[in-house]
Amino acid sequence: MWIDLYHLTVLFGCMALLMTLVIRGKSIFVIAPLCALLAATLSGVDPLVQMNEAYMTGFADYVKRFYLMFALGAVFGKLMDQSGAAVTIAQAVGHRLGTERACLAVVLSAAVLTYGGVSLFVVGFSVYPLAVQLFRKANLPRELIPAAIGFGSATFTMTSAGSPEIQNLIPIKYLIDSATGLPLTDARAGWPVSLIVALFMFCSGQWYLEQTLRHKVKAGLGFVPRPTDRPETTSEAGSLAAPSIWLALVPLLVTLLSLNILPWLCHSIAATCIPTGRMVLLERILSQFPEDGTLTIFLGVLAAVVVFRRRLRDVWSCFGEGFSHGLIAVASTSAMVGFGAAIKTLPAFGLVVSWVTHLPGDPLLSAAIAVAVIAAIAGSASGGQGIAFPIIKPIYIDQLGVAPRALHRVVAISSGTLDSLPANGYVVMLIHNICGETHARAYGPIFVTTVLIPAIGALMAIGLFKLVPQWALM
Repeated sequence: MWIDLYHLTVLFGCMALLMTLVIRGKSIFVIAPLCALLAATLSGVDPLVQMNEAYMTGFADYVKRFYLMFALGAVFGKLMDQSGAAVTIAQAVGHRLGTERACLAVVLSAAVLTYGGVSLFVVGFSVYPLAVQLFRKANLPRELIPAAIGFGSATFTMTSAGSPEIQNLIPIKYLIDSATGLPLTDARAGWPVSLIVALFMFCSGQWYLEQTLRHKVKAGLGFVPRPTDRPETTSEAGSLAAPSIWLALVPLLVTLLSLNILPWLCHSIAATCIPTGRMVLLERILSQFPEDGTLTIFLGVLAAVVVFRRRLRDVWSCFGEGFSHGLIAVASTSAMVGFGAAIKTLPAFGLVVSWVTHLPGDPLLSAAIAVAVIAAIAGSASGGQGIAFPIIKPIYIDQLGVAPRALHRVVAISSGTLDSLPANGYVVMLIHNICGETHARAYGPIFVTTVLIPAIGALMAIGLFKLVPQWALM
């Protein structure tokens, strides 16, 4: 018992140290391997073997699986930004709702961009200038801006059915039929439950943000300008005319349709083809059309290049910078995944996994808790899924027979709960780098909107799947 307690203390102590150092602005590329090294040493494991094998294997495997998806997502965001399309969409939402609904305009602007496939980091940088304008005009305290952007980008859109964000696509790569090698799920898994949960998360989160703003305004707090604030919302498009709202939406629509409609359409056409002559080849191509997140984002990139070709100063620079930023993004996430992979081989991690995967009651509940805890250890929703799925898939799919589509949706939602603790990379960048705030001023509302409310949403999803079992097959 005392040995187990010691190992658990080492695990959570190293996690706390990692979180503290990240909050203080230390590089994740340095502190993640150092904390993994410390945890291995204190746990009595050969640190050199642990780092060379467990850490680097976890790091490299994540890069191998998801680098192209991250890179293309970054290119997509760069094209949307340099063309002025991202700002056009944000401005259109802001102008439509007006100053009196400044917080709602910020949330919806982030939500539209995220659900259209723009990466979270690009969404943050694109929406922040609009948020400053709206909050300034409404005289609202600016420390709520990170919560509004984070809520709109990292909750009900990031993990919902049909979303092209990586957190909704990772389960497809892991939930594979052992016999056929085909995916057991798709991006629309559990869509009725997802829709209900997303509506709950949006309504409750928006109500909380509005109430918080109202209390702060009553307390006499208002907008405090800074010398670094832009006088007006601008983008990298410079002097080039920004696209119209309808043109700006085209790449987002292409991304959504290619993920959610195109595979179904191709398979339906293949089913009606008469396999004679040349139709055999066409039927084979259409029937095997993949539902793949990388292909989806690539089609969105092509659409953006074609639609915005006259508004882009240098398409090659967009690709070059996008792939560079994608490499940094996937590497920073992989650093945390490597930390989690190293931790995964320690005695304490086995104790935690054994406890959460053997909780009494509905297996979806224990799966949700397991993924949430692992995402907290990894400091990332996508990283947590990458560590958790090889562990939970054999237990919940192969042994317990849990419906894959239900597991997909519950895991996606629950991964977006404890991942947003203070050390999360997106949270740190959003608070410090994008909004220029501190954790002390800005993190409280972020915790409520990106941790507590999604956690309630995950519990609601489990209850809905239990209440209406047919939804687990949709």
